[in-house]
Amino acid sequence: MIILGNYGVINTNIRSFFMRESYMDIHNNHLLERIKERMTYFCVPGVGFTIFQENRLECSINLGIEEVGKPQKVNSDSIFHACSMSKMVTSIGVLKLVQEGLLDLHEDANVYLNSWHIPENQYTNAKKVTISSLLAHQSGFVDLEGSFDVYQKQSPFPPPKDLLLGKTKYNSESVEVKYIPDSEFHYSDTGFTILELIIEDVMGESFSSAIDKLVFAPLGLQKTFFWNGLSKPRSAEGARLTAGHDKHGNVVNGTRVHYPNLSGAGLWTTPSEMALIVIEVIKSWGGDLTSLLSPESARKMLEGYGCAQYVGLGVFLSQVNGEHYMLSKGWGIGYQCMLVTYPRLKCGIVVMTNSEPGKPQEEALIGEVIRIVSQAYKWPGL
Repeated sequence: MIILGNYGVINTNIRSFFMRESYMDIHNNHLLERIKERMTYFCVPGVGFTIFQENRLECSINLGIEEVGKPQKVNSDSIFHACSMSKMVTSIGVLKLVQEGLLDLHEDANVYLNSWHIPENQYTNAKKVTISSLLAHQSGFVDLEGSFDVYQKQSPFPPPKDLLLGKTKYNSESVEVKYIPDSEFHYSDTGFTILELIIEDVMGESFSSAIDKLVFAPLGLQKTFFWNGLSKPRSAEGARLTAGHDKHGNVVNGTRVHYPNLSGAGLWTTPSEMALIVIEVIKSWGGDLTSLLSPESARKMLEGYGCAQYVGLGVFLSQVNGEHYMLSKGWGIGYQCMLVTYPRLKCGIVVMTNSEPGKPQEEALIGEVIRIVSQAYKWPGL
């Protein structure tokens, strides 16, 4: 099923839109059949991907079904688990608080923590943990092996403070800084759990409610939310949750899984709404003063940080054929997703699947979809 003109962004002559070479390239039957064949090969029941050009939604393509054994086809209302792409959205919320003067990227993070504090030690004495270092996975924290694993519904959903204190099986040791901040890169759910607690302490409300006010509501998003799997998710009438599937195409145990840290892995959304979030960042980066972020915030987000210049604030950075691009990935039980955007070219793609293929995005269906689209639109490619 192909959905055109979501959110009313296609407001030019429709005939000329259909006649554009790139549109004809990606929507011809040969390419769609090729993607369907690869879906079968990778045992992916359903996929949705949204393409944007000139900072506007170009089109959304939805293929397959929401859940094996049920008839509902994936469409524009189908909601996927964004997994670790959650961190990009959390980062946008943090940058909004920076713009509002409630946080400073270079301030000691302990200044903003009320309910818990980062323990001081030899490493923090040498250099303090800052908001920037937390966003860029260079804050000194190294996740305990096996931590932040799948949330089990028979236990209470853990608040960030309990995770940090080591009071749960999801992180069994009290966290502490393990190296001088900004001297090493270690991908860290711990760091984002601290950011989650900072947002709650500064805003005086739950993380999910705070991000709704900071990000989702201003953008008018109706099918995007942070969800712990317990309370009914906030979503528009008619929006539907896809089921997660394993690498063999079987529905995962419990239909969907959740993780104990909302900030790092609790986002649920559609490809189109995720694309709208990305577009706001790129518009801001390009100098648009009406966008959600200020140009300064967006440029800091997409700028290499500290000892790992391939890392921005909550996102990753790379380049191909001299063209810089930003990417964010999500991979959890039952789901996999990825977004790529070229800020200077004002274009990109968000791909979301309801299957976990057992291999990285670049080697799975998502990588193939991105390469097919990149070739059709003459993007630099990955």
